[in-house]
Amino acid sequence: MESREIQISLSRDLSFFDITMIGIAGMIGAGIFALTGIAAGIAGPAILLAFLLNGIVATLTGLAYAELGSAMPQAGGSYLWIKEAMGNYAGFMAGWIDWAAHTIACALYAVTFGAFFAEMVVKFMGISLPHAFLAKLSALAMVTFLAYINYIGAKESGKLGGFVTMLKVLILVIFALFGVYHMLSYPDWMKEYTPFMPTGIAGVLAAMGLTFIAFEGFEIIVQSGEEVKNPDRNIPKAIVVSLWVAVGIYILVAFSLLGAVRADVPSWMYLGRLAELSLVRVADQIMPFGGWLILAGGLISTISAMNATIYSSSRVVFALSRSGYLNRALARINEKTRTPHYAIFFSYVIIAVSSLAPIEAVASAASLMFIFLFLSVNIALVILRLRRPDIKRSFKLPLVPILPFIAIAFQIVITYFLVTHIEHGLSVFLMTIAWMFLGSLVYYAYSEKEMEKRVEEEVVTVFKEAPVEKRKFIILVPVANPVIAKKLVRFAEIIARRRDGEVVIMNTVKLPLQTPISTPAKDVKRAKEIVEGLMNLSVPTGGVVKVGHDVAEAILSTVDGWKVDMIVMGWRGRTFRRDVVLGSTIDPVLMKAKCDVVVVRFEPGEKMPDFGSILIPTVGGPHAKLAYEIARDIAAERSAVIKLLYVGTSEEEREKAESVFEEAVKKFGDLKVETEFAIHPRPSERIADEAEKFDITIIGASEKTFLHNFLMGLFPEKVARKTSKTVAMTRKWIKFI
Repeated sequence: MESREIQISLSRDLSFFDITMIGIAGMIGAGIFALTGIAAGIAGPAILLAFLLNGIVATLTGLAYAELGSAMPQAGGSYLWIKEAMGNYAGFMAGWIDWAAHTIACALYAVTFGAFFAEMVVKFMGISLPHAFLAKLSALAMVTFLAYINYIGAKESGKLGGFVTMLKVLILVIFALFGVYHMLSYPDWMKEYTPFMPTGIAGVLAAMGLTFIAFEGFEIIVQSGEEVKNPDRNIPKAIVVSLWVAVGIYILVAFSLLGAVRADVPSWMYLGRLAELSLVRVADQIMPFGGWLILAGGLISTISAMNATIYSSSRVVFALSRSGYLNRALARINEKTRTPHYAIFFSYVIIAVSSLAPIEAVASAASLMFIFLFLSVNIALVILRLRRPDIKRSFKLPLVPILPFIAIAFQIVITYFLVTHIEHGLSVFLMTIAWMFLGSLVYYAYSEKEMEKRVEEEVVTVFKEAPVEKRKFIILVPVANPVIAKKLVRFAEIIARRRDGEVVIMNTVKLPLQTPISTPAKDVKRAKEIVEGLMNLSVPTGGVVKVGHDVAEAILSTVDGWKVDMIVMGWRGRTFRRDVVLGSTIDPVLMKAKCDVVVVRFEPGEKMPDFGSILIPTVGGPHAKLAYEIARDIAAERSAVIKLLYVGTSEEEREKAESVFEEAVKKFGDLKVETEFAIHPRPSERIADEAEKFDITIIGASEKTFLHNFLMGLFPEKVARKTSKTVAMTRKWIKFI
């Protein structure tokens, strides 16, 4: 019986209300209970403006999440988008930062819990103990207890989570109503808001940075994307609704808090002195059992948040380890509890250590981590808009890239004032940079090698036939489509014949990621038949069939194993998935293969081009030199005419063009070569028009930065999209780059 691929996905059973409550639960927590007073002491009454502006900045990023989440609603969220847009390293760093953000957020909840617990014991219960010591001890004890709860696999039920959220909102609304009532009972209550901005715009921006952590809950909505009903509609709506419900509650609570206070100093200064206990102390003054009520809400909220973030942070570590980024031990599952015990312990250690720091430092660190993560998401949105226009976007953020760039600019400014105007800000920033530097070291020193090792373990050679006559120059031809495969093999044969080389034809049997590596007999037999059917060449020829999860990695492992000098592979043109520029298989090969690479997009039809005329658009460079070499091989074989074309944007480039032509012509010896310098505002269009007159156009790969290629695409790709004729792109392997 023919095996079928089994797709594993999560059940879609979360409604709009469910995920809206999840978002509200993530934003109504330690931020409002503990940071409102501290932020008021920094910004004054302008804390209201700080919350409003934070809501706007968070909305811009939230809408970026909404677009990406509705377009790619898989579990994993930002990690997947950033990896899709910017590659493996950026994806790892997103996961690395996301892990730190959740662990430090958990530490913030722990510090808040400790402060509230100590306040309850010392002030409200009258037990004489050192407040600071009791706060840290209770925070550490609760983190330890909840880590154990996560270890044994106990979970908070969805109904309990919804009840806790409603309880928190109810407590805060009751507090706000009492606060407004007391405020309006004072005839001069407006004086508490004058001056509105006593510490200037710098204070507002610093308060925004400190409280930014409070607005990150919408991320959880997207992380649940694969479980959401009608995600294209419900995810954007839930993000906006939950975010502005939270913003409204924050502003209402801060407004009533400032107006209800009466002290010998301005209310904002008084709240700053009370710091994380401001809500508790003020509530005790303005409403019956107010202190107890806020303590209860704060303790319940922080316990629930700690439990959730210990779970989420440990799962980030688990996912990074399972993907090959971190040591395998962190992905081990305890046989008894069925939980990733090492990942939980690793996260617990960082949370426990962080919870010993001052609350301002912990809040600043958590905010910084989320700001860096949100910056990356906004950048990913812009890149994916430009590089992945093929993705169906049920919701689209308007005015891209303007709005994402506005969000990025705000986040950079907030970061600056957070670092320079908040106590411990600079130290926290330096520690954050050190964390990111450590992540880079882990990736380049361990992760890359570990992923390569795991790929090798997951690539099995099931058929191998070496050429009877061994030659020094080896060309590898990965094939899949039989029609294109014949052309590729004949193309490689021409090059091999001119270089006294051999051709190795390769086919890969790809298995789903969740399927263990095995040797499916029917698929292997078919792949072997394809390879053997192409091996009748006039040069020494070999063949290989591999089984693996990733075609690109199978090709790269073959390059290393066979000591390949050149890869000749086909390109069908624009495809649905394009991780970087050309496709999920071609791009990793172009970036990682330690040999020359030639990518060919043949003109439609089964007939092989005559190759009687060759166009080489060129501006020089190492990749162009490989184009000259390939053209020389073809021209010598087919007595073809070669034309070198330099398209500039002004007459000033003519001198450079002449220099490029002079160097290139030397490569062709006695072959017939024409040269032309042309001026055109859009070089790719001019080249595409010229390409229609030739059998093949050979272009050296772009030498621009990877970021430019991410955003704008490779120049050869632009030409190939505008002409129906055969186009080949060459990438020269340069050992020291």
